[in-house]
Amino acid sequence: MNKNSIIPLYQQLADDIKQQIMEGKLKENDKLMTELELSQTYDVSRITVRKAIEILADEGYVTKRQGIGTFVAAKKLNRIMNKLLSFTEMCENDGKTASTELVSLEWMSASVAISQYLHINENDRVIKIVRIRKSDNAPVMLEENYFSSKYSYLMGEDLTGSIYSILRRHETVPTHAVKTVEICYATKEEAEKLHVKVEQALLLHKDQVMNEEGEVIHYCKLIINPERYKLTILT
Repeated sequence: MNKNSIIPLYQQLADDIKQQIMEGKLKENDKLMTELELSQTYDVSRITVRKAIEILADEGYVTKRQGIGTFVAAKKLNRIMNKLLSFTEMCENDGKTASTELVSLEWMSASVAISQYLHINENDRVIKIVRIRKSDNAPVMLEENYFSSKYSYLMGEDLTGSIYSILRRHETVPTHAVKTVEICYATKEEAEKLHVKVEQALLLHKDQVMNEEGEVIHYCKLIINPERYKLTILT
């Protein structure tokens, strides 16, 4: 720590811890030293330590757990909402490796809600695809996709990769979506699949995805662990 620098001590401390995280010396979920330990190690006041931790928490590098301590935050997949991207493309843009676990694939009768999203009749046959989407092998979201029978060819495809790549190969190009974002709380099944606690707050995204002509391609419900995901909207 350079006490003669024009850079405040709390910023120097935050920068040092940030550097350790970026270099992998401090890894995801590692517990940081206590305020007292950091104060003694860096020879600064506890107020300086608190300010440094606040900066790191605000920038998403660390997370505070009440009564437990401060931990290195999980790396979040950053989705930038300026164009429609598949999960695979999002991961690639963020320098991460996407993978998918197919949970189920089935035909079902469209409920009232699903039929309205897909612009079809109630009880029409639809394809339901449930998958766990992972970034660098860490589960990020539980995904439910619904397609009308027009897309029956999906039943014979490998669905552990990008569905959008399959659609484009069949000359169907998703271009835009109507998205709603809400908060939900993890059920036992969701918690098991996303490796979170039951009743933990999660993000619920509902997407009605369309092509350039405005024809609905599919409806998608995403249950997302916000500790591994960040949404940036460009307006």
